[in-house]
Amino acid sequence: MYKVLIADDEKNIRLGIQAMIKREYPDFETFIASDGKEALDGILKNKPDIVITDIKMPKMDGIQLIKELQQQEEIKTSIVILSGYDDFTYAKEAIKHKVKDYLLKPVNRTELFKTLNTIIEELENSQKMTYQHLDDYRASQLNYILLNPNIQQEDVEDLYKKMKIDSYPDGYYVGIIQVDGGIDGEDFLNKINQLLYSSSDSIPFLDKDGRVTIISADFEQFSILKEQLGRDRHSIFTIGISEKAEDIREFKKTYGQAAIAIKYHFLYPRRQIILYENVKEKPEVVSLPADMINKISNMLGTEREKEIKDNLRQVMDFDVIAHSSIDYLENLNEEINETIFKGFFKRLGEESLVTFELLNKIDNIYNFDNFHEYFHALEDLLMRIHEYNKQVKAVYSEQKYMDRAIAYIRENYHKDLNLAVVANYISLNYSYFSHMFKEYIGQNFVDYLKMVRVESAKRLLKETDFKILEISEMVGYKNPKQFARVFRDVEGISPKEYREMNG
Repeated sequence: MYKVLIADDEKNIRLGIQAMIKREYPDFETFIASDGKEALDGILKNKPDIVITDIKMPKMDGIQLIKELQQQEEIKTSIVILSGYDDFTYAKEAIKHKVKDYLLKPVNRTELFKTLNTIIEELENSQKMTYQHLDDYRASQLNYILLNPNIQQEDVEDLYKKMKIDSYPDGYYVGIIQVDGGIDGEDFLNKINQLLYSSSDSIPFLDKDGRVTIISADFEQFSILKEQLGRDRHSIFTIGISEKAEDIREFKKTYGQAAIAIKYHFLYPRRQIILYENVKEKPEVVSLPADMINKISNMLGTEREKEIKDNLRQVMDFDVIAHSSIDYLENLNEEINETIFKGFFKRLGEESLVTFELLNKIDNIYNFDNFHEYFHALEDLLMRIHEYNKQVKAVYSEQKYMDRAIAYIRENYHKDLNLAVVANYISLNYSYFSHMFKEYIGQNFVDYLKMVRVESAKRLLKETDFKILEISEMVGYKNPKQFARVFRDVEGISPKEYREMNG
């Protein structure tokens, strides 16, 4: 709804324009004035969005009125002037003062509406830009408050004033919305803004994790959001809501409550609202089942697969986890990572990371949508490690795998040979073979192949008359420069120098 003031000393003209506006724009609020002084008082009092003023008026003409308004910083209004054909000199003077338009008397209905529609469009676009700028500014400053551990109370108060956030005298809540399904944060924020369009006391923004966060004085807003979002049957969401807070300066603490509440979405993904007051009393569990976790680690690679799974289910007992603080599950995950996974990969080296990339994800439970998805991934990773260990032990116990690999290398070193070819020949996983080869031989595959080729080259250099170029190809190097470089790296001298010394 916009406010319009019409100023003209001719009663029929001002009332006629008012009637036309009321019929075309019934939501508009209109005011009238019969002279410039009355118009100025009405503008200062009512702060209209649009002023339609005659140029020639008693007490204060339209030009003087425009000049007075431009000196009032708090008055932001769009001005349209009315003039007769013989007032063109005045009209030109008014135009210098950046009026939006001028209309000739008698006012044509079509021209009036065209002018008003143009001004309305400009006002709406300007308002959108202002709101967007304020929204972006609020989001950046609210996140600054949340992320800055050393921010001072007086700085916080100053920021709230700049953000135009009132003190919420009747209290407020903070809600964080967790949505499954990979919905873009900005798109979801736009959706929430539309749903909250009629709520002037709710402030939505994206927190540092890209989640829609809402400050609202009205708890009922969250219930309305739940109902509206719930209409989409494919949408899985949870709103974590803080306790009621009285002081906006406590926003950081209140946000923390909502952040704790929303963590329980991980355990209850179908629960659409989780209140901090309902989870804050969940007990902290100091003692972790460290012995059982260690037992699982020790059993990996044995024939006790069923026991491993049974122990894992006991460790990850959902009833215990659900009745404990969410910190318990977070600490449990950390203990499993430290005892089983990190120690395992430390022993096996970087090669195994290719095979078990899931470790990077399972390091944080919140990389998964819910507890059951996390548990199945955890069990899957344990079973993969279990099978890996069994194969590693089999390789250690059956030396024939390495014997076959070495024999194959020594018979085929002159060919285009690499680790994958040899691993495939003896039917072992690439990563397993890479690790076991180094363990067995004492050097990696590339260095061992170089050694075998250089040994053969030394024999040919001493016992035959083949050219160095020919010997290079005979030992598997098509590029003689590469052959010379490898030979020098291994022996410290060039192939030519070696032949001269041993000829």
